[in-house]
Amino acid sequence: MQSPEILIKGATVITMDPTLGILPEADIHVRDGRIEGIGKSLSAPDAEILDAAGMIAVPGFVDGHRHMWEGLLRNALPDADLLDYLKYVNGAFALAYRPQDVYLGELVTALGALDVGVTTVLDWSHVQSTPEHTSAAIAALRTAGIRAVFGFGPPGAKDQGHQWPHDVSRLRKEEFTAADDLLSLGLATFSPEHQPYEQALAHMRLAREADALITMHAGVNGRGTAGQIERLGREGHLGPDVNLVHCNTLSDQEWQIIADTGTSVSITPSTELQMGQGIPPLRQARSVGVEPSIGVDVEVAVATDMWTQMRLLFSIQRSQVYEARYADQPSGEPVTSAEMLRYATVSGAAACGLADSVGTLSVGKQADLVLLLRDTLHTVPINDVIGAVVHNMDARNVDTVLVAGRVVKRRGAMVGVDLAKLTDQLTEARDHVFTAAGLENSASKPL
Repeated sequence: MQSPEILIKGATVITMDPTLGILPEADIHVRDGRIEGIGKSLSAPDAEILDAAGMIAVPGFVDGHRHMWEGLLRNALPDADLLDYLKYVNGAFALAYRPQDVYLGELVTALGALDVGVTTVLDWSHVQSTPEHTSAAIAALRTAGIRAVFGFGPPGAKDQGHQWPHDVSRLRKEEFTAADDLLSLGLATFSPEHQPYEQALAHMRLAREADALITMHAGVNGRGTAGQIERLGREGHLGPDVNLVHCNTLSDQEWQIIADTGTSVSITPSTELQMGQGIPPLRQARSVGVEPSIGVDVEVAVATDMWTQMRLLFSIQRSQVYEARYADQPSGEPVTSAEMLRYATVSGAAACGLADSVGTLSVGKQADLVLLLRDTLHTVPINDVIGAVVHNMDARNVDTVLVAGRVVKRRGAMVGVDLAKLTDQLTEARDHVFTAAGLENSASKPL
């Protein structure tokens, strides 16, 4: 779909580009899906004008880790720990999903992400029970118009004719052929902490043969004590095409190897804290110069916006720093609000392998951006613009969202989304999944 030419006028632009910084009352010229220009008093006679006076423009948030198929299961397990999650989600719900349920779960997650300013997601999609399930997930992402890395992941415990992980080669040839596509390919697999070492290496080789990003959970709930990530690094298997998720219990040596190899890390504060996976390891990452991405992870239990995740991670790291200082121990430096916004944009883009395309508002990059209302009762008066974005804003401030220059949310309303119809479809699919899983519908009684 051809993106229209757009001229955004008069915004305070937080570019996240170190050469541009923050530009007050600036314009952004968008053409052919890309940023053509940023500056004062730009002219584009044929462009649609978007009046952004009184707004703040930021790069679209990048969610570094989410299981997007779980949209049907939002808030189904609000009090769950990790074992509950594995029992109910992986062990029951995933097996009950039909391809049409995958489609709707992915779709509502993607639309919900766009609605709160998340324009890119690394989708760790572990519901690939059949090739039809895979096709449904990809189709939903395309329908929503979100930018995503589709992490082709394992199925539920019961074999229903899936072709994971070998089908990653077919997906590369049939589904992920266009370099300028909104979707890119990844392989979601298990680290050697969760499967035999040689099997993990075989999966990594498959991914690299298909030119797919590799994304793996690591260092979760004590598993990191096995030292397998260190071994991967020593033997030359880590690198910028590998994304490690969580990393709560990795050793200092493993963190140094991650830094030395340029491997990316995604931290998901809400789930790591409330499900017992470990303390979000921002302090460890920063100690070796790793800039992590931030993710929502599982909508079955946590909030779906990036503000919740940023604020949790910000507060936890600073608390750790000050507690160490009070105890006269090595502390590191407290994270800043600007760094937190960088993790949610620039670092997320790097984790997705998309640093050349998104993450900053820069000339030549894809026009993935969010216009935030600044003159609201919970934000005025604004004294520090980045502080206001990170700490005072939320979903209520998201006025307009663009992905590759196409407006997907305009003046507070999603474009082309029939919420009533979608809700009916989601309700039917949700009811089927709960019934097929043999579990009581949490809409009437919590699990």
